[in-house]
Amino acid sequence: MTEYNRFMRKYRPLLVAVIALLFYTITDILIWQRVFETNKLVIYASTYHTGWFMSLAGYAAIGIVLMWDSFKDVIYFLTFLVIGAFSGLEDVLYYILDRRPIPPSLPWLSNNPMIFASSRIGLVSSVLFWLTALVVLYLVLYIWRNNRKAHLIDTHMHM
Repeated sequence: MTEYNRFMRKYRPLLVAVIALLFYTITDILIWQRVFETNKLVIYASTYHTGWFMSLAGYAAIGIVLMWDSFKDVIYFLTFLVIGAFSGLEDVLYYILDRRPIPPSLPWLSNNPMIFASSRIGLVSSVLFWLTALVVLYLVLYIWRNNRKAHLIDTHMHM
């Protein structure tokens, strides 16, 4: 196995999820802010959100097709994508990529059960919590499990 193959085997779902989330966020900035807000089309927000959700479903479908050969990769990718999109990470990326400060109050996030509070501190706290959960899941699926498998194989060979 080449170094590239080992790298991709280990990081593929993470890379694909991060790339999908970045493009998802950039699309959000370009369409919501540059079209809907600029042209005062906020009354069509529900239609926008339906399209926004469909684009997320499209990214998910592409990721599933790309990683069909590994159930574990598909699970991690989908988990990362959904948590990234709805935990506040996409909102933080929105402001970072747009080079604007996160507002102190974010009332439109108040109904999101994955975000602790609709404030800047609540948003950042939520993102840190969910990113920690994603890191732990990654460690379990890709590090601990592989080390455990290698240990079991080594133990079996020495019997």
